[in-house]
Amino acid sequence: MNLRSIRVVKPQIPGRTPPASPTPPRREPWTASGPVACPMTRYPRYAAWRPSWLPHFGGYAVVVEAEDGTTGFAMGGGGTPAAAVIHEHLGPRLTGEPCLATERLYDMMVRLCMPFGATGLASFATSTVDLALWDLKGKLLGKPVYELVGGPAHDHLDCYATGNDTDWHLELGFRGSKMACPYGPADGLDGIRKNEELVASRRDMADARLRDGVRRGVHGPPG
Repeated sequence: MNLRSIRVVKPQIPGRTPPASPTPPRREPWTASGPVACPMTRYPRYAAWRPSWLPHFGGYAVVVEAEDGTTGFAMGGGGTPAAAVIHEHLGPRLTGEPCLATERLYDMMVRLCMPFGATGLASFATSTVDLALWDLKGKLLGKPVYELVGGPAHDHLDCYATGNDTDWHLELGFRGSKMACPYGPADGLDGIRKNEELVASRRDMADARLRDGVRRGVHGPPG
């Protein structure tokens, strides 16, 4: 069975009204201010707040359709530029190809993007179509995608939180926390030392919480 169409669509995501907080927040979230190390850290105009330099291209999704009407769906990154690569270049050239030939189709997309580079925005476009093709393949074969790519690799996965609110992460029961280090290469050795001090202080905080839990006979994650 072949692909009938590959099209870009604008997802209609309903708005949500966040529930009223029963208590006032202790502090602003780490995303509300900076600095956080990023590619623009060396430029003071943009160093303090990451969203100040990130692009606002908008969102999109891809729908791939087989000849029998079955569809695959995926949300995409890279916004309008990546969507244009799909709509004007990849989609028309993949239409008519065997829809189950995911490896072949991926290889075709990488090669099709060579005239302008297969990385960057092109990789966003390629990945989005690839995800939609795997969704379609799972539907056509009647299997979840994780089975098609080899089955489950783990019996369970531990979640982690991102940010520097380690005390809050511990209260919620997370055993892992990914730091949002404020200093990057532009800050030199002094920045590395400050990042090291930050990580050490958060590790000490987590160790102290664990020792306190052991003393109180609490096993497993706090909270």
